[in-house]
Amino acid sequence: MRRINSEFRTVNMSEEGKQLANRDYFGYAEMDDFACYVMADSLDTEYSVNSARLAVESIIRDFTEAPSMGKRRLGHYIRRAHAELNRQKKGMHLKASVVVAVTDYRKIRYAHAGNSRFYLIRSARILERTQDQSLTQNLLETERISLDQVAAHEERNNLYSFLGERGKPKIQFSRKKKLENGDIFALLTRGIWEQCPDEEFLDIVNNAAEPQEIINQTEDYILKQQDTEEIDNYTLAVTFVNKVFQPPDKPWTIKRVLLVAVPVMVIAGGIGFGLYMRHRSIREKEISLENYMDSGEAYLRYDNYPKAAEEYGEAKKLADSLKRENEAAEADQYKRLAEEIILADEAMKAEEYQKAQKLYLAARELSMEAGNAGKEYIEDQLKRTEDYIEVFDLIAMGEQKEEYGNYEGAARAYKEAKEKAASIYYGDGKAEALERQMKAEEQMEKIEMEEAEKQKEREAEIAAEVARQQAESEASQELENQQKANDQENAIELENKGNELMAQGQYENAITFYQTAQAIYRRLELSVLADAIDGKIAAARAGINAAASAGEAAPGE
Repeated sequence: MRRINSEFRTVNMSEEGKQLANRDYFGYAEMDDFACYVMADSLDTEYSVNSARLAVESIIRDFTEAPSMGKRRLGHYIRRAHAELNRQKKGMHLKASVVVAVTDYRKIRYAHAGNSRFYLIRSARILERTQDQSLTQNLLETERISLDQVAAHEERNNLYSFLGERGKPKIQFSRKKKLENGDIFALLTRGIWEQCPDEEFLDIVNNAAEPQEIINQTEDYILKQQDTEEIDNYTLAVTFVNKVFQPPDKPWTIKRVLLVAVPVMVIAGGIGFGLYMRHRSIREKEISLENYMDSGEAYLRYDNYPKAAEEYGEAKKLADSLKRENEAAEADQYKRLAEEIILADEAMKAEEYQKAQKLYLAARELSMEAGNAGKEYIEDQLKRTEDYIEVFDLIAMGEQKEEYGNYEGAARAYKEAKEKAASIYYGDGKAEALERQMKAEEQMEKIEMEEAEKQKEREAEIAAEVARQQAESEASQELENQQKANDQENAIELENKGNELMAQGQYENAITFYQTAQAIYRRLELSVLADAIDGKIAAARAGINAAASAGEAAPGE
């Protein structure tokens, strides 16, 4: 009956804002040994069905039938609600974001799918909170946007997991967290955190003495903005943990044992002492189990995974011996997470970066199932593996370019690899890339020198060929000129011979010599000399005609 020995005070509000209807929903059940708080936000536009209410009522119903804080059981509640939305859809696409918190009045565990949130507030700060399963959250985690941009970012409702999605929702679980007197935990939908930033909400909480004050002041803050902002449905539930359940602690002293055991021993022959010893052994195991679980959690928090695996391994052995199925499953889960990280770290140390990346990705999946334990360390190591792989991919690219003789491209790839390695302080990668870059550049210089030498040889060959062709041309020209000179000399001799024959009255023969000489002059393009022979030919023909006329006249005399 832990409930009656603790004090949890819960107050909630749920309003439609400026929307036509309120499609948020909150419900909770406080039982003797466990309590469950569920809040959902409908993501669809099917006003005939309230997806949030279906999800909340499904989870509360399953919880009250079999209350538990076990992660497996909690996941079962949420997956059943997911199946309920798919069963009720009837041609519609019902969708909801959900957050669930369960407690045994000593510890608390929460889980969610979507962007409905859980905050655990202690000592005036948000000690624990869910991480939205949205594109905006991914941008925040990769430092592409700042925290103060989240509430108004355009992708804040672009979710990658929620109830009613096709396939199974990617539920994120927390570890069990010990509660302390004075703790406050809150469940809230996006209508709250979009309009009331975390720092403002924390101020309201820290200045409030009662949960109702937080509800009233938060609503007042939101409504002040209704003239300028589009107010969505907003739902908030606040629980004050005024008193945490403390189990009665009555240690068995020797005196007490003897007072109880002596009468029993007289009657039953020592059975009572045996029962005491068994009880004390169980109690010691329970204390050891709790200590191992706490130290394992501390080692996880400080990224000491070998020690965490060792502590959780011992915790599992004790839980198995005590037949504590939930504790055994939880210890085994964290042990497997720590061991997966150890394997990934060993692969990283051995420079097996592809293998390390696969192991870290597997560890990240285990981390999500274990409430994001070790997530920051895993994400940092994944980033390191990506950087190392990028260095070696660039080196491999350079090698491939070298194989094809592209030394310039290879040098550029090696240089990029060197700069990348330097930026992540990867000394060995930088040295290897630099060495390969220098060799590629030396090969480039060698090729350039060889090419320059070949170019000189080609230029010399071309110059020799030009000189040879020029010499041949000059020789040919000289021969041609000599031939022309000989032809001209022959033509002159033929012309002179014609002159002699002309003087001897051998006109026919003179014409033959004249015409041959004239043809040579024309071939040699000596037009003046050729044209001058026309007169001599005409005179020879005139002489022929005169001789003919004289012969005809002689008989008549």
